[in-house]
Amino acid sequence: MSILNQKSDQSFEFIGKNVGIFMIHDLTGSPQNLMEIGEIFAEAGYSVQIPCLLGHDENEEVLQNKTIDEIYHKLYDEFNSFSDQLEYTILFGFATGGAFAQQIASNNEIAGLILLNSLFAPPEKLVSVAMNSSEITLPTGTIDIKNNRAKVKVFENVPVSLIKELTEVSSRLFKDAVNIHAPVLILQSIDDHVYAPKDADQMLTKIGSREKHLVMLYDSYHYAPVDYDQERIANQSLFFIKGLDPRRED
Repeated sequence: MSILNQKSDQSFEFIGKNVGIFMIHDLTGSPQNLMEIGEIFAEAGYSVQIPCLLGHDENEEVLQNKTIDEIYHKLYDEFNSFSDQLEYTILFGFATGGAFAQQIASNNEIAGLILLNSLFAPPEKLVSVAMNSSEITLPTGTIDIKNNRAKVKVFENVPVSLIKELTEVSSRLFKDAVNIHAPVLILQSIDDHVYAPKDADQMLTKIGSREKHLVMLYDSYHYAPVDYDQERIANQSLFFIKGLDPRRED
């Protein structure tokens, strides 16, 4: 039985020690895709929050009328409410959730930043298709995951309007990366077919932090939080987080 408390909007939370991990899922995805890793963090005693992104607790039609800025601003408010209760906070962002995490980190003092198969450069092929499409949505397509028994919760379609915004999001990430100063752990699947693995090297170069770590994942595709490397992701993250606290108990 999960020790994470699920709210009516599909978000999860656990109140533990005064060190918090704020986890951000992907666009058109769900908090459930990060729940199992969040559970491991909670079992280690950390406070955990996995909010549901704006428009993601309803249906695809609702999400079609949202902008990335609207989604980000609601998320930012939730981050502030969570971090205000704690001594320090670590951000954990997956995919486009990683882009949101970078945005928050570039404007706030945080204890650490963990990025898993994160957006940095725009997915050029997907953006090109969206720019030339007259449709409102595009099909999500085959889920990029190595373990075909794993369960992933995503919408069946992606709003074209949100895809078109990714180029501007990426431009802001490139510009603001130098303003990120917290220690960073980048976890990247070598076989990520959604965002190019080489983007991790760009992040490593552009981000302004003095302490930066890159860990490659060899047994997962894009949806690594529910793929074969799930346990390794959790363990590497915990090792990184413990290293941020000089009062840690080894």
